[in-house]
Amino acid sequence: MEPSSCSPAGAGRCGSELSVSPTVSNTLTVVAVAVLAFDGVALAVLGFMTGRTILMPVGLIFFLSSALLLLYRRWYRRRLDDILAARRALSEEAREMQRLFSKK
Repeated sequence: MEPSSCSPAGAGRCGSELSVSPTVSNTLTVVAVAVLAFDGVALAVLGFMTGRTILMPVGLIFFLSSALLLLYRRWYRRRLDDILAARRALSEEAREMQRLFSKK
């Protein structure tokens, strides 16, 4: 059995297999937003044209969920940037401590 990459021995590599490039992530988000928005508009128009009023609010929910997906993506990117900045600060602090201890 292979040891977990999140074990203490592999702590520096934890989650490295799950990293996705920002380009791929942005592309997937745009595709998901486009599909949800299109489906929402299509359902609303279909509901209006056929007289099935239940499809119009369902279409509106789909359309609004595409906007929520964009908002969540912005929030996620900000949190990711905050984590990256904190990791850099922690790394710099650790290097400074190592430098101080090596002088003694």
